[in-house]
Amino acid sequence: MSDFREITLEDQGLITPILKRMRPISSEYTFPYLYAWRRDYNLRFGIFGNHLCLVCNPRTTFPFAFCPVPVDGQPDIDGFKKALEAIESYFREQHFELAFGRVEESKVPLLTQFYQDRAEVVHLPEASDYVYASSDLAQLAGKKYSRKRNHISQFMRGYPDHEYVPVGPENIDECKQVFEEWCKKHEECQHPDNCERLACKEFLDNWERFGLKGGLVRVNGKAEAFTIGEKLSDDVAAVRVEKGNADIHGIYAFINREFCAREWTDCKYINREEDLGKEGLRKAKESYFPVFMVNKYLVRCRS
Repeated sequence: MSDFREITLEDQGLITPILKRMRPISSEYTFPYLYAWRRDYNLRFGIFGNHLCLVCNPRTTFPFAFCPVPVDGQPDIDGFKKALEAIESYFREQHFELAFGRVEESKVPLLTQFYQDRAEVVHLPEASDYVYASSDLAQLAGKKYSRKRNHISQFMRGYPDHEYVPVGPENIDECKQVFEEWCKKHEECQHPDNCERLACKEFLDNWERFGLKGGLVRVNGKAEAFTIGEKLSDDVAAVRVEKGNADIHGIYAFINREFCAREWTDCKYINREEDLGKEGLRKAKESYFPVFMVNKYLVRCRS
């Protein structure tokens, strides 16, 4: 069997520098993300042809690989071909049909040039990321954000005894409680390995190790919302988790603005990930007026 193995915490020092060199804008390419969602993806990795290769066999969909990432951040056609050969070998051994998933638009030509007429390219709108100007989310200026400002004003008037504090070791248990309460109302957990609760727990349990940032909102002394984010690159942050008590009007708009204004003003963009094909999520993300989308694709490779 090809030398692909499961990802562990000890791999952070190996994988993080590789991903940083690629200066990603797509939401998947950080070690905390990959580790937190490793069970959902059923993720394995290896280094082949001086490229980081990630292969997945998710419980809820079909097997796929990510597009290989050069270890030194520099294009290397020969190394890229060796990486693809290693992935092909692994897929053959596992009796999987070869496919590459969540491929950024800019990376699609790398695969189609190699596989040519064997490649079938399909747009994945449900996996494409919404990216915003950080200044827009932090300031909510202008007529288009008037409804957001109104929601925040209603929250602040209706709940004068509120506070926003950074997430840290001293309040992680409060964040977990907010998530548990949210899950009781919303979670549609098909299997424990695919549960968002598990990914969120990994973020919180490895808070200091992962170097994450977060915000927690208390209302009348009780934690009612929290959010988690991290940097993708020097210019781009990603919001990983945002959960709260939807019965408290305006709390989501409030924590989103406060988090962006307090933590991400040094970034040009904020990636708020995909909508998963859910209409409610799509409308919510569109209501903040993304400046662009990170379009992603499936590349199937016929035998």
